[in-house]
Amino acid sequence: MARRDYYIVLGVSRTVSQEDLKRAFRGLALQYHPDRNPDDPDATRRFREISEAYQVLSDPEQRARYDKLGPLFRMDGRPPTPEDLNAFVADALAGLFGRRRPGDKGEDLKYTLTVTLEEAGLGTHKEIELRRRVPCTRCEATGAEPGVGRSPCPACEGSGKSQARRLFRSECPRCDGRGFLVVEKCKRCEGAGVRDDTERFRVRVPAGVATGTKLKLRGKGSFPRGDGPPGDLVVLMDVEDHALFRRRGADLFLEAPLTYAEATLGTELTVPTLDGQTRIRVPAGSPSGKIFRLSGRGLHQDRGKPGDLHVKVVVEVPTNLSPAARRALDALQAALPAQAHPGRSAWDAALLGRSPPVSAADA
Repeated sequence: MARRDYYIVLGVSRTVSQEDLKRAFRGLALQYHPDRNPDDPDATRRFREISEAYQVLSDPEQRARYDKLGPLFRMDGRPPTPEDLNAFVADALAGLFGRRRPGDKGEDLKYTLTVTLEEAGLGTHKEIELRRRVPCTRCEATGAEPGVGRSPCPACEGSGKSQARRLFRSECPRCDGRGFLVVEKCKRCEGAGVRDDTERFRVRVPAGVATGTKLKLRGKGSFPRGDGPPGDLVVLMDVEDHALFRRRGADLFLEAPLTYAEATLGTELTVPTLDGQTRIRVPAGSPSGKIFRLSGRGLHQDRGKPGDLHVKVVVEVPTNLSPAARRALDALQAALPAQAHPGRSAWDAALLGRSPPVSAADA
């Protein structure tokens, strides 16, 4: 029985044309193809779901049947079984009244993990600690005190199945399909079958993550009451700002100060990187604002090549000069020929070639 709306799966309206349907399928299939996501089981599942939806909706006859039956549609063409009808009605009622059914998945949990830019840029593993609901080991998740707390359900004679055909459910309504009744609650979990516990998990932070990236840890959420699977843990990444680096995608940007003498004569400049330091050669006569690109020294990425590090040199004007330093600068200024400052020379020449402005008093 179809559980998800095929139109929603493909992200199209119910009146979509065959051409637009094919275009939507091709885009999603390319995005979630297993060959492009070899280590992502979610992408594989999504690809199967997309393929199934397109297989049905691309066939006019199958699409017409699906539009009539909706979630009761079966790909084999057979009519829905009583179990399908029961599951459909139970799902509808559970959603209407906000109730969980036996066998439903447990609650998903969220956790915000803060990492440094270095950790995000190179990838790392982090230990996190959180509280979640886990099965009670004392009662083996039954909610009954071991040894004396449970007895066979008289309504279903321990089978867990309803003895009479029911429209909304096939499980025994008295024991919720468990086959037994709790006559004495477990002293540790007070009959819930689950209890809160603090657990530690090791999270792999892939290289290149950014603030807002979501990592899903399947089965690390809370366990439900009953025999359903646990929920998932969604880890929301928060990358701290860095004192030196600015980030743009996988590239890093850095401003490095230069003295006047270093910019004039050239120098070997030590600059920081995510994993240490490196040196760059600054040619003589480098102007303030010149950018040097260090290929591959930006953020690493699990998929794709690493980014670049862009180093912008900024000439720092000296301040708080002593009288001796002032005299030295005056002597240097006097000794420098005009060709040493071609931009200033051009500026002065342009000013000398212009007529002085006429004041209002002379007009």
